Amino acid sequence: MNLGVSKKTAGGADAQARSMRIQIAVLLAAMIVLALGSFWVLQAMRTGTHDDVHAAASGKADYYVDNFVYVKMALDGSPRYSITGKRMEHYPADDSFKVQTPFIRSLDKAKPPMQLRSDRAMIEDDNSKIHMLGNAYAERDPVGKSPKLTVNSDYLLLLPDDDKVTTDRPVRIMLGDSVLNGVGMVASNAELKLELQNRVHGIYYAKPR
Repeated sequence: MNLGVSKKTAGGADAQARSMRIQIAVLLAAMIVLALGSFWVLQAMRTGTHDDVHAAASGKADYYVDNFVYVKMALDGSPRYSITGKRMEHYPADDSFKVQTPFIRSLDKAKPPMQLRSDRAMIEDDNSKIHMLGNAYAERDPVGKSPKLTVNSDYLLLLPDDDKVTTDRPVRIMLGDSVLNGVGMVASNAELKLELQNRVHGIYYAKPR
């Protein structure tokens, strides 16, 4: 009787142990699957996040400068012009700059002094094009017999290398006592020439001979 009881008890213990081993194996398998699944999700999130950040960064500024002063120098080391503003941001995608409240002043002593300002500006093509946007204003002091010149428009394009200011927008010009309005303008500061292209009207006082 004792042997029979021992065999029955031993058999039950073996079955219980096998059942526990099976449960543990199933649990481990489930944990492995869950761990692998979690690893795949984490890798996918990491990859997706990297791609999203890279894509977003291509259209964002990589650095900025507040209350800055920039001076463009000539090859001989003399200053050509200066740009100041509230903030300048650099965009690496096209190597351009955006400027808040820009103020540009010519420093070349060989050319008539001129200054420009606007609400904002975009500088591109290795600083060869400066787009003045919003309440754009240009002013040149009197030079010889040429009176003071002021230009107002919502957009002016400054070409520093050519010392020219152009626009394809409506523009208002004051040249001494003369007041001219038109659409489209090319002004050469170096040559002291001014051309209004379309819809020109206003009052012009010719210089006395």
